[in-house]
Amino acid sequence: MSDYTHYLNLVSKDQQMMVDLLMKWSSINSGSYNYKGLSTMVTTLLESFSSLPGESKIIHTGPFSVPVLHRVCRANAPLRILFNGHMDTVFGEQSPFQNCKLLNKNILQGPGVTDMKGGLVILYEVLKIFEQTPWANNIGWEILIVSDEEIGSIYSAPLLEEAAKRNDVGLIFEPSLPDGSLVRSRKGTALFTVKAKGKAGHAGRNFTAEDNAIIGLSHFLIKVNELNRELPGCVFNVGSVEGGGVVNIVPDLAHAKIAVRYRTYEDKALIENRFAELTQEINKSQKVQIEFTSTFMRPPKMPCVRTDALYKEFEKCGKALGLELGWKDSGGASDGNNLAAAGLINIDNLGAEGDNIHSSEEYIVLESLARRAQLTLLFLMKLASREITLPYNGNSNSR
Repeated sequence: MSDYTHYLNLVSKDQQMMVDLLMKWSSINSGSYNYKGLSTMVTTLLESFSSLPGESKIIHTGPFSVPVLHRVCRANAPLRILFNGHMDTVFGEQSPFQNCKLLNKNILQGPGVTDMKGGLVILYEVLKIFEQTPWANNIGWEILIVSDEEIGSIYSAPLLEEAAKRNDVGLIFEPSLPDGSLVRSRKGTALFTVKAKGKAGHAGRNFTAEDNAIIGLSHFLIKVNELNRELPGCVFNVGSVEGGGVVNIVPDLAHAKIAVRYRTYEDKALIENRFAELTQEINKSQKVQIEFTSTFMRPPKMPCVRTDALYKEFEKCGKALGLELGWKDSGGASDGNNLAAAGLINIDNLGAEGDNIHSSEEYIVLESLARRAQLTLLFLMKLASREITLPYNGNSNSR
């Protein structure tokens, strides 16, 4: 530990710098659909990360050319690590939640401070200090910071899959659980879009409740909500409903979007079958007809022996720093799902401690910036100095 202490202390000395950087980055609105803000954000990140060794480029993906920051250092090293994060937040241009404020000297409230601009600050600090160590040349690394993670990484997914095959382990800076625990497994995600077709009519002269698309859709959605009890561990959230217009017309169309989270690959087929069965059941019993489409975005991140072994190395590093790390399952999804599905073992919430993410009450524990940076830095130094080894010999899909 004595060989590493100097570099760990450098992190502590950078605490205020990290807070200042977080305030700067969080002042930029980078909602997933704010393409101008994302362009500003990726340029700002590039300015900071370009101080590290290696070569950077901005990759534009998808029909809206959303940016991805990519940087590679020592691509031919025998051991390679993928560092991943995202620059987008759930707070768009019209959100009233735009500014940071200190609630006390250790709590900063603001959009994306924990999810995950705090994590990006930690990533930058880790690599800045690691490159000063005598072991840095033993590891090559790649950075991939996407800008569509909050909407399922729908455009950057191919880049993640390719990067997974080039590297030996993934370290992702999503926020930790509120108690500082690391995540063991994550649910998969899917989106079901439902359409109900009825028959329009005059609400007074030609009214028939059985033709009302909104009422028909409501019957279906109640059945879907009951799946939360029928399939424990899965989540069916009716998040959006649209239909109708002028109130003296019986609505002939209604739509809903349902966010689904599922535990295992077997759940995927089961969920699709149940939606089909419920559709047939409803369509036989009413005039309004239901149809749906499904998009499965992220597969579940399942527990495995190799990931458990990787966690144990982080647990040892935590204990050396006086941290007791937990190891828990999560209902949330991340790019760690994508990377694991592509064969890359990863720890995917090495970022900041905080809570109330995805709400106007989101906050970060500022002290966690330094301690979480020290955690990953210690792991990297031990890995590069060969004090620890990866739990298996490279990525099964790699070179």
